[in-house]
Amino acid sequence: MNLPTGVSRVAGKNVKSFEPKQALEELAQSNFSGYIAESLIGSFGLEEFALLFRNGQGMGVVYEYYGAHCTLNGDAALPHALNGFLAESGVLDIVELSPQQVDLVTAFNASLKLTKPIQKGQFKSLIKDRFDSGLSQAIGTPVQSNEPASKESLFKKFGLAGINGN
Repeated sequence: MNLPTGVSRVAGKNVKSFEPKQALEELAQSNFSGYIAESLIGSFGLEEFALLFRNGQGMGVVYEYYGAHCTLNGDAALPHALNGFLAESGVLDIVELSPQQVDLVTAFNASLKLTKPIQKGQFKSLIKDRFDSGLSQAIGTPVQSNEPASKESLFKKFGLAGINGN
């Protein structure tokens, strides 16, 4: 995921202390522009998603299943992201952007856009009451790597080759 840094409103919040129905509606009502990004450990290992807002509307979504080498965008990613807010463990950030920055994100990543933006008042009805662990099963099976998970291989995977980690 490659999103602008913006202004951090919330950093490293435990998902167990996040009430998605209430929080998403509050962001919508405040005409929030920016994104909520969450990292969690799911059935495929590390998973990340971002829900993009523009003037209080849910505009775009990306969901990455790193262990399955699978990225979902837009409408396909939405149920996974809404489910991700209900995960047992994870951390999330809320980052404020200008509406123009959001426009740039969707211009360069058109596949993130939802065909029908989520309007104010709709978030409460879209969030389920509990996490659905079976939702990710449609993705397939995790991809097994022959490469050991060393510091060097992780740095290389995330484009940080040449950093020694000490």
